[in-house]
Amino acid sequence: MVVIKLDNVNKIFDPDVHVLKDIDLEIKDKEFMVLVGPSGCGKSTCLNIIAGLEFVTDGRVFFDDVEVTHVPPKERRVAMVFQSYALYPHMNVRDNMGFALKIDKMDKEEIAQRVENAAELLSIEELLDRKPGELSGGQRQRVALGRSIVRNPTVFLFDEPLSNLDAKLRIQMRGEIIKLQKQLRITQVYVTHDQVEAMSMADRIAILNDGKFQQIGTPTEVYNTPHNLFVAGFIGSPTMNFIDVRFNERNGNTLEFADFTFELTNELAEKIKTLGLTQLVLGIRPEHIKITPEHHEKSFEVQVSVIEYLGTETLVRFDLSEGITAIASSNGFYPVKMGEKSFISFPKEKIYVFNKDTGKNILIE
Repeated sequence: MVVIKLDNVNKIFDPDVHVLKDIDLEIKDKEFMVLVGPSGCGKSTCLNIIAGLEFVTDGRVFFDDVEVTHVPPKERRVAMVFQSYALYPHMNVRDNMGFALKIDKMDKEEIAQRVENAAELLSIEELLDRKPGELSGGQRQRVALGRSIVRNPTVFLFDEPLSNLDAKLRIQMRGEIIKLQKQLRITQVYVTHDQVEAMSMADRIAILNDGKFQQIGTPTEVYNTPHNLFVAGFIGSPTMNFIDVRFNERNGNTLEFADFTFELTNELAEKIKTLGLTQLVLGIRPEHIKITPEHHEKSFEVQVSVIEYLGTETLVRFDLSEGITAIASSNGFYPVKMGEKSFISFPKEKIYVFNKDTGKNILIE
């Protein structure tokens, strides 16, 4: 059982590179925590600090109630799977998987048993006598996983392990890692820049940007209740639409943009009035915009600029005003061509409103 805690952790590489800024994080025992964010946000540094590959500039790290801030990696009983498979090309799979145990002078029979057990768990028994050069990318990644499993770690750490695989294989390996988590039942921390990976795999997601956690929660929580503009724009594909708007209390509690008027729920309107805000940002996800070729209740006419047919859905990009576009998602085939007219409406219960100055969701602020 391992609960990982980061307490007010800072990491500074030089005076101008403050990578992690006063971060706090608690990862529960047997939890699959995903650290996600754009390149350079500090997620790999955070993982390396948990592993002991980097030490904090300030702050503390705990495994359960034991401080491990300056404990070396070997004594933390963590196993790490990297983006590169880092397999020894001259060794077969069996020797690659057992190499760390051999270095630790473990009994040969115990090594053989652990390798066999891990190979069976990963369904790679028939690969044990092959060299890495004879394996596919997915098979090499399974071997890298097996090499970590044989060490019986208390914590499993993943640093973008699927980024070298093609799209189809990434989906397959995501399923394999999720299944592995349920079988091993140990704490796992997974780093990725791919929010689809994060949403599909995590028990909870910690979203990093500019060295700070923007939000920590379940996939459902961060998708349905984003705390700020960054989280709202980062989680979800296609990304949420954002429109700078003005609140007009005199016109029935509405948001206004150019010739468009958007109705608000009573909850949103009252919160805006309480905060005394007028300049805001409206957010709405593409799948929540109602778009049809014909006029419908409370709809606005727009011109379609781009159509992307994806099979199960069509992405429709349209112009709201000069230089301002938005995207709607329509199920199946959408029967309108580029340059033609369509009609849109924004259901008021699907609208998000953010403080333009702070970027915060006004319902959270």
